[in-house]
Amino acid sequence: MGGRSLRRRWVLFSLVLGTVVAATTVPASAGGQPGPVTLSMYCSGPGPNGTVAAGQTDTCGVDLTGGTLQAGSEVVLMQPSPAATTFSCSPSGQRAPCSFPVSTTMLHGFLGTETIHFAPDGPSQGGGAPLTQGAEACTPTCHSVSLRIDGPGAVVGTPFRPRFLPAAPYAYKICSGPNQDGTVSETQVDTCRIYTTGLGGQFVQGDIVTIARVSPVEATTVTCGDSPVTDTGARRPGEVTTTCDYRFATSVSGSGVFIGTEVLAIPNTVVPGAAIVQEATFCPAPQPAPQPSSCASSPVAVSGAGATVVDEIPPTFSSVPPDMTVDATGPADTVVQYPAPTATDNAPGAVSISCSPASGSSFAVGDTTVTCTATDVSGNSATAGFRVTVQNTFDSLCRVTRLEVTNGGVAHSLCVKLEGAADAVASGDTAAATGKLGAYVNEVEAQSGKSLTDQEAQDLEGLGQLLMP
Repeated sequence: MGGRSLRRRWVLFSLVLGTVVAATTVPASAGGQPGPVTLSMYCSGPGPNGTVAAGQTDTCGVDLTGGTLQAGSEVVLMQPSPAATTFSCSPSGQRAPCSFPVSTTMLHGFLGTETIHFAPDGPSQGGGAPLTQGAEACTPTCHSVSLRIDGPGAVVGTPFRPRFLPAAPYAYKICSGPNQDGTVSETQVDTCRIYTTGLGGQFVQGDIVTIARVSPVEATTVTCGDSPVTDTGARRPGEVTTTCDYRFATSVSGSGVFIGTEVLAIPNTVVPGAAIVQEATFCPAPQPAPQPSSCASSPVAVSGAGATVVDEIPPTFSSVPPDMTVDATGPADTVVQYPAPTATDNAPGAVSISCSPASGSSFAVGDTTVTCTATDVSGNSATAGFRVTVQNTFDSLCRVTRLEVTNGGVAHSLCVKLEGAADAVASGDTAAATGKLGAYVNEVEAQSGKSLTDQEAQDLEGLGQLLMP
C-alpha cells in the first residue's frame, strides 16, 4: 500500500515537473518551429551624424528582442531596399546570402553585424528612402519574423554626386569710356559690361561672382549694376568700393550671359596707358556635405575701347594774359613783354606752353594776335590767344620821345611839334599837320648821334612818318 502511494506521488511529480519544464523552455509549436521571434537592427553610416547615402556603406547591429531562438537555428536576412551591391553578416551562418548562426538557445541579445553597401544609383528624391529588409528564423523550417530598423542609417539619402562647377576664367568684360572713340581718360568713368564665359558647369541660384579691381590701384568702383539673372544688393548712395558682388537669382549656363555692369572712376593720378586689370572670384552656393564649397579666383579678360586708359583730354589754360596796348617805339620793332600763361592737365606729367609771337619779341604798329599752345605728355594740345595793340599816336609818340631823347630841351621841342600837328589834324588842316610832322622828323634826324642813337632816331622818324595825314 505504501509502495503504490509512493509510485503515485512520483508520477504526479513527474507530470507536474514536465509541464513546468515544457512551459518554460519549449515555447516552440509542434514540429519544432520557432515561436513569435522579433528582431531589431540599429544602422549607422559614414555621413554626418551617422547618416548614409547611396553609394556608401551602412553598418547595422542585429539583436533578438523577443521570443526564443533554439540552439542550431539561424536568422536569415533578405535582400535590402534600396538596392545594395553587396551585403553580408558577421558571424556568418550557412544560409546565403546573409545569416546569423544560433549556437545556444537565446531569449534575447546580440546576433551579429550586417554590412550593406548600397548601389550608387540609389534614391534621387530629396530626403532619400527608408531602409527595409525581410528576416526569417529557420529551425530548420524558415518563417518570416518581425525586423525593426532604426538609427541614423535607417534612411538612405540621395547619392552624393559632386556638382559640376563653373570653371575659370568665370567672366569677361567689355569696357567703354565717354570719349568719342569709346576710350576712357583720366578724370572720367569707364562703364564695363560683364558676361559669363560658359566654361565648366552652370551657375545656380545662390552662386556669387565677385569682380575686384586689381589695377590701376587708384581706380574705384562707383556703380554695380544688376542684370536679369543677378542681384548686386543694396548700396548706399555715393558708396565707393573696389568690388562688385553678383549673386545669381537663377541657373545660368553658356557663354555671353549678361551678369551686370560695373562703373570705374579713373582719377587724374592714373598714368596714361594703364590697363584695366580685374579678377573674378567664384563662390558656390551652399551645398550639402560633402560637396566642396570653397571659393576660387581667376583673372578677367577685359576688352573694348575702354580696356586701357588713354589720355585724349587736352590741357586747360588756367591763366592767359589779357589784351594789352603798348606805345610803339618803332614802326616794326616794338619789344613787348607779357606774363606767361599757365595750364593744367587731367593726367600726370608736365604741360609745355609756347606762344607766338613770344614774349620779348618785336611787334609792328597795329594789332597782333598772340597764340599760345599748351601740350601734355600724351601730345594733346589746346590753344588760347590774346591781342597786343602797338599804338602810334601823337600822345604815345611824345611819351616815347621824352623817354628816348636824353636832352630835355630837345625832347620838349619835339613834343611841341607833335602837339601842333595833333591840333592841325583835329581842325582838319592837313597841310599844317604835315608841316609840323616834317619839322619833327627833321629835328629827330638832326639829333641822331647826339641825344638819340642812330637806331632811336630812325625809329622815331619812321613813327612820325606813319602819322602823316
